[in-house]
Amino acid sequence: MNRYFTNKQGAIRRIIDLKRNGPEACGATVVGEHKDGREVHGLEQVLFHLRIGRIAHFTCSSSFVQEIVFVS
Repeated sequence: MNRYFTNKQGAIRRIIDLKRNGPEACGATVVGEHKDGREVHGLEQVLFHLRIGRIAHFTCSSSFVQEIVFVS
């Protein structure tokens, strides 16, 4: 599992890169966690909540890699 620490803009860039890499992103599961502990599922929903500043961290899991991104 790879762990990354980034700011809001860096996290948005990482999600947009996942979105652009179509075939690899199709098999990826993206789950975000709000600062209050609620979960958000799906690439588009995590991106939306990142942009408005509600995500504390998110995970991206696929068959070959698992990442967790902490947002400051």
